[in-house]
Order: sequence, then C-alpha cells, then structure tokens
Amino acid sequence: MKKITLILLIGLIIGLVSVALFWTDFVPKKNRIEITNEFIINDNWDEYNHSIIIEKMTVLDNRLNVFSKEFIKNSHYWDFEKSLEKDNTLTCNYWGNELYTKDKVYFDKNNGWNWNVNGIEKPTIGKLENGNWYKFSNLLMNTKYYKYVFVDSIGKTHVFSVNKANY
Repeated sequence: MKKITLILLIGLIIGLVSVALFWTDFVPKKNRIEITNEFIINDNWDEYNHSIIIEKMTVLDNRLNVFSKEFIKNSHYWDFEKSLEKDNTLTCNYWGNELYTKDKVYFDKNNGWNWNVNGIEKPTIGKLENGNWYKFSNLLMNTKYYKYVFVDSIGKTHVFSVNKANY
C-alpha cells in the first residue's frame, strides 16, 4: 500500500510540474518588450502610449564589451549615459496609433506608415546594424525607462534595461 501511495504521489508531482511547464508556453507574457535586429514587440503600447525613439550610439568606455570576461551583465552596474553617447548618423522615431495595433513593428519591412529618420520620412529604417549599440526610448509611459541594445557580429541582440525613475 505504501509503494502504491508513493508511486501515485510521485506521478502527481511529475504531472503537476509537466502541466505547469506546458501551460506557461501558452500563456502570453505580460508587458514584454522584445527587440531583435529586425523587429520590436512591445506589449505596453496602447491607445495612450504609442511612440518609439531609436538612437544609434557610440561607445565612450571600451570596457562596455559584452563579450569581455570583465563585462558585468547586470545593467545596474553600468552608467550607460556615461559609457555611450548619441551618434548623429541615426535617430528615428514614430508616434501614432498604428503602433499598438501591430504584433510586431519591423525595422526592415513596411509597417504601413513612415518612420521619421533624421528628419526624413521613410517606410523602413533597415535592420539594426551588427556591431552597434542603440538606445530605445518612449517604450513605456515612464519617460525615464530605456533599453540599450547591442547587436553582435551575427545579428543577435543583447538588451539591457535602465529605469532612471528609481534613481
């Protein structure tokens, strides 16, 4: 009897863990912001918050190398505003209701509206360039929240969140 109870208990635990793991794949992630070199997904865009600014950045602090063993992955360690500065070759933005009606906003495909790229309206901005840093802002109603993104040599993005409202 004890063996049957133990087997049933183990089976129940394994079943609950399996259901929990299986279920989390189908539950949408709330308030996610996903940035790749081709697109952005922002669950925070809604009828009141629907804008984005993307700025290309230049590295001032050579320790800001995501592949260095000295690099600390915790974004609270870095003062990105002192380690990076705006590169005037690319500043683009968009403000409009179309943002929150899209699942993904593409950089290299036409989304049905124009970006403002360095003061010129364009349907696309192109993929984020490999080997470069970018600052994303106006992603939330919190105007002190930023995402700093590094695109490595194979196009993979490394994203660091900064919330200056807590400083």
